[in-house]
Amino acid sequence: MAARILIAGCSSGVAAEVAKNIALAGVGSLSLLDDALCKSEGAVCNFLIPADADQAQSVAEVSAATLREMNPLVKITALPGSLPPIPDVEFLRGFEVILITSAPFSTLLQYDAACRQLGVAFFMAASCGSTSFFFANLHSHEYSPLDTPAGEVPSKGVSAFPSLASALSQPWKTMRARYTHKLVYVLRVCADFESHAGRFPAAADLPALQERARELAADARVAASADPASAPPPRDLITEDVMPADILEEYVTGTVELPPVNAVLGGVLANEVLKAVSHKGEPVNNFFFFSLGDNVGLVENLGEVV
Repeated sequence: MAARILIAGCSSGVAAEVAKNIALAGVGSLSLLDDALCKSEGAVCNFLIPADADQAQSVAEVSAATLREMNPLVKITALPGSLPPIPDVEFLRGFEVILITSAPFSTLLQYDAACRQLGVAFFMAASCGSTSFFFANLHSHEYSPLDTPAGEVPSKGVSAFPSLASALSQPWKTMRARYTHKLVYVLRVCADFESHAGRFPAAADLPALQERARELAADARVAASADPASAPPPRDLITEDVMPADILEEYVTGTVELPPVNAVLGGVLANEVLKAVSHKGEPVNNFFFFSLGDNVGLVENLGEVV
């Protein structure tokens, strides 16, 4: 009830789902940061914006007003402006948890590093058509298991989380194609593209992204053949088609979010945010993926703890 949580980028349906679930759970304070106007195209999936809302108001202002009606006991604030590309450490110090949606990898990497420095839990999430995911970094997180038998003193558990930079640089040769979620490869290639091009890829860049995926797959196979002792079985080797074109296109072109996907991801993510502040229950470490293609929620642990 004393938790202070920030959600930056409230236009998305995932952000709306998480904000709703957190507000109804009764946290101490929830701050929303998004100066996009309600009439903007990106806000169409935010169900917190009523049909008769003032279209000249920001998404954060209107969403905050709706959430206050849902739970007047929670302090809900709409902050002015938008998320700055470079983190303001003093500003971040005022929160226990920060969730960012709809930001470039360059910004996300800086905020993850700043949150690690301050000990602030960091989350980022995205929903793209039929596929969605979130990333969590709780640093070194102590928690009490939920399944302790009655009468026994709960033993503390500790989860150590890799940084976002480490997770996005996971070598392809260490991944098993049959068991790794396909969006992992999409994120890896898009992050690689952005680091070189200085911008998020667009539809015209899809052929280049596919070519980069082929290069990384070839490098992974060469590395595996050079070290047979640590290589995965042949059926798990990375191949050229490990990054499906439809999932890549959905992620890059910003296909409209699907409410059912947002509801699932937003429910799981809100629960993880509450775990982060309550220290009750083992947290997801560190990626969670959900897609309508298989209707399965998959946890992936990527990167190394430094």
